Amino acid sequence: MLFYVQCPLSCQAIINLSMSNYPRIMFSALGPAKYNDFLERGKSVTGHNESIFDNKEAFAELVDIIEKLRSDSGCPWDKKQTPLTFHHYILEEYHELVHAINNGDTAGITDELGDLLFLVVFVGYMYEQSGTTTLTQVMQHVIAKMRRRHPHVFGDVSVASADEVIDNWRRIKAGEENIRKRESILDGIPRSLPALSRSQKLAARAARVGFDWTRPAEVMAKVDEELQEFKDSVADGHPGKIREELGDLLFVIVNAARHLNINSEAALTESSDKFERRFRHIEKSLHASGRSLEEAELGEMDELWDEAKELEQE
Repeated sequence: MLFYVQCPLSCQAIINLSMSNYPRIMFSALGPAKYNDFLERGKSVTGHNESIFDNKEAFAELVDIIEKLRSDSGCPWDKKQTPLTFHHYILEEYHELVHAINNGDTAGITDELGDLLFLVVFVGYMYEQSGTTTLTQVMQHVIAKMRRRHPHVFGDVSVASADEVIDNWRRIKAGEENIRKRESILDGIPRSLPALSRSQKLAARAARVGFDWTRPAEVMAKVDEELQEFKDSVADGHPGKIREELGDLLFVIVNAARHLNINSEAALTESSDKFERRFRHIEKSLHASGRSLEEAELGEMDELWDEAKELEQE
């Protein structure tokens, strides 16, 4: 990593150094007074007691840990991992982080952010070991990308609104080499995305070139059409056709959400949370009366469900 420092023998020198040597070299180069001032200026930028240097030192220590885990004398389990074996771990930690964010769990956010960061850096280091890329190249690439796509911050472009920022972002992105090489406007949308999110992204991409309904009422008419086709397939009793028509119905409902500026994934998550919250109320109420779910009648559970709804409205 490159650092610009004010050295006694030159106006400015670029020192290529490892973070483990950074404090000692900076202290020698700047002297005690200027070194302390450097740390204080770092704190004023971050707004916390930790300085920019502290953050860099912590990141360097994280990389050091990963290097040790992957070394010949490291951990047998960590040494045998590949980027492909880490796929489900990354997804799991991502969802755990989202769960902590949604719950406002401060300790959980810190924990899960750390877990996800560890996995991302670990994968980056594995690719560094294979010669595919380096962690420095990864960071330099995203830094350059963010600077390039924010000319209103790092350049002389002026914008009047967030919508204008998005328009600029899309135009700049479209001109980038890896985007220009795409054969389809739908390229770059991962199949591994959650189905609702992928559906909404695919439809949104197609809408950019006019392949879309013109207003929400048209989408709602399509929802009615697909719902009837689904009902007909259920009546016919052909499993394959039922599955197909259900997929079509879900896809058009996602498009209805898009036209109403609703994130379908978030909407379904909120409904799932609501169901979980109300069902837990049923469990808790039955447990308080010394009974189990298996012992309760459906009518009783329905009453407790309605009770949970009323409690939410208070």
